[in-house]
Amino acid sequence: MKPKLLDLFCGAGGAAMGLHRAGFDVTGVDNKPQPRYPFPFILADAMEVGLEGYDCYWASPPCQGYTVLFPNALHRKEYNHPDLVAPTRERLILTGKPYVMENVPNSPLRAITILCGAMFGLRVYRHRLFEASFLSWQPHHPKHLVRTAGKGYAPKDDKTFWTITGSVGGLRGAQEAMGIDWMQRDAKAISQAIPPAYSEYLGQWMMEALKGQA
Repeated sequence: MKPKLLDLFCGAGGAAMGLHRAGFDVTGVDNKPQPRYPFPFILADAMEVGLEGYDCYWASPPCQGYTVLFPNALHRKEYNHPDLVAPTRERLILTGKPYVMENVPNSPLRAITILCGAMFGLRVYRHRLFEASFLSWQPHHPKHLVRTAGKGYAPKDDKTFWTITGSVGGLRGAQEAMGIDWMQRDAKAISQAIPPAYSEYLGQWMMEALKGQA
């Protein structure tokens, strides 16, 4: 039987697909309907939904307050962006089970692993930080030698990497660059997703952590 994983703040399922590929039975939770989420879905507040009945957890708290557009607490307050990393961590620790939290650079995660699309042969850099409750290996981070397209523009050739934003041009190509094929040209969903390769990588380490508990 596959381990049951609860995917909190799940969005359209970028992380979920990688976790599925790593061998988990994934259920997503989000406070907004996610019609493109590819697995069972619960419409609920991720900070209030029950955590019982699952073997492990993945959480992607809102990242807007930590992006370069909102670099400090004053901006988070002014634009009403929630700061949910610490309270999410507290909930996950209380379960006593393996977990991963994901967020953008500058977010207050602990003991972080940094993942980049170039580590997985993708045509995006798309750095993301990960806090895991178990040991994992930090992959080699290759130098960024490939230029990227400007925000909102599709690359003009196959040698240029994508920059994924909510206004990205050429959504089909953006999906391919991320390793995503189920979001049906939804620019917002794609811009908020992580490449499934990231969660598949850490999901494999989480699976080993579960085996160690058996």
